Parts: sequence; structure tokens; C-alpha cells
Amino acid sequence: MMCFRNEKWTIALRNFCFFAYKLSFYHTVSKGGDFLKEKIKTFLSVCVLVVAIPYIVTLLFQGKDTKEGEQAMEQLIKQETPLIVELNGQQLEVEEYLAGIVALEIPLDSEPEAIKAQAVIARTELLGAVEAQGTLPDAMSLKEMLTLWGQDGFEKNYQVLEEAIKDTEGEVLLWKEKLIQPAFHAVSAGQTRKAKEALGIKQPYLKNVDSKVDISSPNYLKVVFFEKNALTEKLKQACPDAELSAETIIDQIIVSKRDSSDYVLEVQVGTTVITGEEFRNCLGLNSACCFLKEVEGQIRIVTKGLGHGLGLSQYGANQMAKEGGGYKDILTYYYSNTKVEKK
Repeated sequence: MMCFRNEKWTIALRNFCFFAYKLSFYHTVSKGGDFLKEKIKTFLSVCVLVVAIPYIVTLLFQGKDTKEGEQAMEQLIKQETPLIVELNGQQLEVEEYLAGIVALEIPLDSEPEAIKAQAVIARTELLGAVEAQGTLPDAMSLKEMLTLWGQDGFEKNYQVLEEAIKDTEGEVLLWKEKLIQPAFHAVSAGQTRKAKEALGIKQPYLKNVDSKVDISSPNYLKVVFFEKNALTEKLKQACPDAELSAETIIDQIIVSKRDSSDYVLEVQVGTTVITGEEFRNCLGLNSACCFLKEVEGQIRIVTKGLGHGLGLSQYGANQMAKEGGGYKDILTYYYSNTKVEKK
């Protein structure tokens, strides 16, 4: 049984497994990625057995190492079963599912530390949904990535995703030892929002955080003009009972409440009151931090920021990363009194 202890033999086997894994990966991706997960999982399982069993058997047959061999076999058998989730009918482990979430949530030409921060956010989202038995976050499948990026783009972008996920492996955001709800948006209006004001719920880690660096974003400020008739028709869809008139529409839109970050909380449209987010969605605005004025017979609406303004600003996070900030620094800055730990 001494042949099983031959170091060169073991190294050769491992090299063979690695080569065959890479060959299987690229062959599968070139076919569209539909059965990537199944092929790789099956092959790696075989590789683990090929490399591990001879070593364990050797230990079992050596008198002084019998106990060590038994422990090794027991550890192999009792390995923790990974958490499995499903995407488009395909079963994936959590760390694999994350790649699809992060690919949807952040541009992959962002700074590496900003992408790592997003990976922690995505893992926190995913495990929170699993824990609550809720709806899993949306994610891209390998096939969708391949279609979107092409072969060359897929290899480059997937490497970025893998590195961000590996470098943050198992890490989540916690507040008082519990998973947080890690809201994020593209660009703030210069300051993030307080959950108590925006949502009416107490989430102490979602506070007003200065993010004036967002002012330099090309998406910070946007100006749109509406013809009075067009604006009236759009608002009637959201407020069918409002009895609006195009001639006096500017007087029939009253912003009745804002939060401390200047985002609209309530708008009175005729006799109907809607939320700032409903108003934003109805008109397709960049954010609810908006300001209306009649200019030369049209209604001008100026918006600040892009998104709902809660939690992490992706633009702000990217700027912090450019200035040398690490992903943990970024996360604990935007999510007050939280910590990044392995779950």
C-alpha cells in the first residue's frame, strides 16, 4: 500500500484533474452554459474521491496512523452539505448563485473594492431571503451572461465576479448579530435617506449619510420637460379619480411632504394623495428628489440622484474605492453601526 503515499503520483493526479476541469469548463460554456453546473460538479466529485481515497486508505492500513485515517474518513463523510438554491430550474450553491446577482446589480467595470462590497450586499440579500423563506433576488444565468457578453466578455467578466465572491467568501452584513436589509441605489441626491422617514419603519442602520461626492456623477442631475396634456394623461393613470385639467395642471400638483434628504414623500394630485415613489414611477423620473416648475408653457421637472436613495450609493462606493477605501470600510460607512462577518 506504500504506492498510495507516492507524492509524485498524487501531484500528477491533481494536475490531471485540474486540466480536465478547465477543459470541461470551456467546452461546456462554448455550448451555451446550460449544463455547466452539472458537469463540473460531477467531475470534481470524482476528482475528490480519486485524490482523497488512496491517501485515506493508506492511513487506514498503517497501524500507527489508523486513528488518523478513521478521522479523515469521518470528516469526509460528515462534510457539511452546502446550501442549495434554484435559478431557472437549475440548482446552484449559494456562492455560485451570487455571481448572477452581482452581475445584475453593478457594472463590472467598477472598482474591485466596490464590486466586493456589492458581493457582500448580494450574499446578505440572498441569505436573508432564504432565512425568511421569501423570494430570492433576481440573478442572471450563465447562459444569459454568455448571450449578453459573448465568449470573450464572459471569460473576463466572470473572472471579476469569481474574484469578488472568493475574496468575500461567506461574509454578510450584520446589525446586532442579525442580517440587515441592505438597500442600495445608483446615485444619491448628495445624502442618503433615513429609513424611518422614507419607509416609516425603524432600521437604525439606514441613516442619513453624507455622499456629496455623488454630485460629480453624470446621473446626479436630470432635467425633463412635459407638455401639459401629456403630463395630465400620465397622472390620470396613477390618479384616475383626481379630475385633472391640463390648463391648470401645475397648480394641481402639490408636494405636501419631503424628508430630510429632500426626497418627496407625498404629492397631492388634484384630490388624490400619492407617495413620492408612486409619482416618480408614474412619470419615469430618475428619483423622487424632484422639483417642478412651469417654464414657457411646459412643466419642467428637475431630479437629483438615481434610485430611491436608501442605503449604499454605488457611485459613492466606487469613488471611495478609487480613493483607497476597502469594501468593509465602504459598507460600514453607508450602513451605520453594522459589521461584516462570516455567516
